[in-house]
Amino acid sequence: MRTYPRTFQAAFTLIELLVVISIIAILAALALPAIGGALSRAQMGTALSNLRQIHLATTQAALDAFTTQDDTFGWPGDADISGGTALSQMLIQNKYLDAQAAAKVFAAGEIKAASVSESATSIPEENIGFTFEPVKESDSGATIFAYTKNYTYGQPIPDDSNTEPFKATGFVVMRKGGDGAIYKASQGGNTDLIGPQPQSE
Repeated sequence: MRTYPRTFQAAFTLIELLVVISIIAILAALALPAIGGALSRAQMGTALSNLRQIHLATTQAALDAFTTQDDTFGWPGDADISGGTALSQMLIQNKYLDAQAAAKVFAAGEIKAASVSESATSIPEENIGFTFEPVKESDSGATIFAYTKNYTYGQPIPDDSNTEPFKATGFVVMRKGGDGAIYKASQGGNTDLIGPQPQSE
């Protein structure tokens, strides 16, 4: 009986190699959605932190406006501010945020921070990841102050949504009272859970 050197007996055949590669590919395909979901959840956590900073700056502006009776700054509804660019401008020009810090905190997820100079006076709308409601001093603390742009108030996010910053993964909400949360896409239709919008007069 003819024997072969030990190295030949331990070698992989082509079929065995293809089987191993196939198993690795299947395991990688199973792991990628979990990795992508974890990344999105981490980005939503960062967005919630960013919204807290914007909320703190806006609350300080609102307290100062209430004290001084100056209606050029404060809550968006009291200062007649519409949109993220106008809110960023109010916070930057009144020194509640500097321009470069504002560029970072107004961004979220796939909507990247604007490249601005220290002398910038606002953040461009395309670099703002949030929708801001016209909240007033008279609104309750449960009233919605802001949420990520991939969400439309009172509607669940469709499974095929491609809207930035988080597509159909979920969304972030901040209320006037300072509490915020991360929600699943399907929870968007539950306004009792999320909170009321400001009431127009």
